[in-house]
Amino acid sequence: MVYPMSEPVNQPTSTRLIDDAPWERYRRPYVRDLAYALACPNVLTQWLDFAPHENTHAISVHSASFWRAQFEAYEQRLTELDTTNDYQALTRYLLKRPSPNRLGFHFEGLLSFWLEDGFARKLHPYETLANNVQLYNGKQTTGEIDLILYNHQDKLIEHWELAIKFLVVF
Repeated sequence: MVYPMSEPVNQPTSTRLIDDAPWERYRRPYVRDLAYALACPNVLTQWLDFAPHENTHAISVHSASFWRAQFEAYEQRLTELDTTNDYQALTRYLLKRPSPNRLGFHFEGLLSFWLEDGFARKLHPYETLANNVQLYNGKQTTGEIDLILYNHQDKLIEHWELAIKFLVVF
């Protein structure tokens, strides 16, 4: 028996994401992934405060223009990684990380590589102080901090939490 297809839900209202995909120019998969991690559009554009009456620190989200600037500053290095044996350093870095085939861990690995490599090459001001810091309450793990960075430009210590989500459209 053939069942009629239901109407699609949440159809894209723009083809901007398809037309503006700078990561597609890279032929090596990990370089393409790294370019995507830097240039992909934000899903979260501002912090949603579910407890506005609690006294907490302000939380900010990097804008799409921030990430576009990071991509543009790193673009020449992406080309080097894509066209030289430097690709091996990226590959070794990613494969040494825990669970390299899980999406979230792979995304964290890509951004960690960019942070270390880009800082060493003076392409951004963010120095990694710590990553994947486990938080405990007694002997029980209660959470993890993805990245603690020192922003040399603004002279601030920053805490970055990373997340990646994707949508499969049929």
